[in-house]
Amino acid sequence: MGGFCVGTWVGWKSDARPNPAVGAEESICWGDGMMAIGILEIYIGERRGVPLILTPTPQGMLEVAVLDRPVFRVAYVSPDEAATDAGVGRAKAELQSAHPFLFVGMPSIDGPPNRSGVIFRYEQDSQMPWRDGMHAKQVNVQRYLAACTLSLYSWGSDLLRGKPGFFLFGTQGAKDLWRIARVESDFAGRQLFTLSPVQHATGIPKLDLSKIENPLLREKLERDWNDLQRCFSQQIYSGLITSAKNVAEDLALFAIGKSGSASTLSLDQSLKQLRKALEDKQPTALPLSFLDYHLMSKLRILHGHTHTDRVLIEGRLVDPEFALSVLPDIIQILRSAGLTQGAK
Repeated sequence: MGGFCVGTWVGWKSDARPNPAVGAEESICWGDGMMAIGILEIYIGERRGVPLILTPTPQGMLEVAVLDRPVFRVAYVSPDEAATDAGVGRAKAELQSAHPFLFVGMPSIDGPPNRSGVIFRYEQDSQMPWRDGMHAKQVNVQRYLAACTLSLYSWGSDLLRGKPGFFLFGTQGAKDLWRIARVESDFAGRQLFTLSPVQHATGIPKLDLSKIENPLLREKLERDWNDLQRCFSQQIYSGLITSAKNVAEDLALFAIGKSGSASTLSLDQSLKQLRKALEDKQPTALPLSFLDYHLMSKLRILHGHTHTDRVLIEGRLVDPEFALSVLPDIIQILRSAGLTQGAK
């Protein structure tokens, strides 16, 4: 379950006096006219199998809170974890745990596609009085507290060393990973997060491989392209780089006319032959340009940076945003080659 239908990112102020520093959009009023601001705790209950977000009234009675923004399960992903399949996989498993972090949304001054909100952490199970309409009863709830002290959390350590991490919001698509753009503290000490999506802006086209006469190479291209889309949708960034490099390798071999028989040429060797053909203005099997050659070269070099020895030498992994840049690169190459549907 990625989000709840109802929730709150605000709370109550016991003296009920309006606070001019808090806008109307940041307030929820109960029937008694209580001003709801700066909550530090929320409660998760259940009614007939439906999860509910509950907040305490000044009298200590829980009531259902209603907002126009959902509450999401989230998992923190460090910069190092985000660059590995295992790290993202660990975060996906954490989303399905019994007590994940909760992201309670609030208006973002940065506007779309950014999102802002407060992180709440699980504290304990408890029984609390709950008013359901006219009826009051005890209900089993999970108590969540707002994350206040930055140094207590792994994202705080990463921020202090200048390497902001990510929050994973779901497990179904590549738009689920959000980088921490900014963290501020409000008057109650809560951490207010502004997040930016890690996503690829261009749509993924369908291929038209009718120009590829070799059936085995055509099958391999289709398989490599499908693998690239799978890695993109599942946020497998190292696999995305490898798949893009494999597609480029297929295209380079075909372009220089080496796909008709068994070839032991590496991508580097194929690119050298492609460059010579371009410099000599010799025809190639695909209408590739120097731009395409340089994009293929980038894919080859970037793929090398995913290897263990290169990671150890560089002392860092490839960032998810940089890994995603291979997608527009390979799409540009395929379009130049006339291998996408609708390409001229």
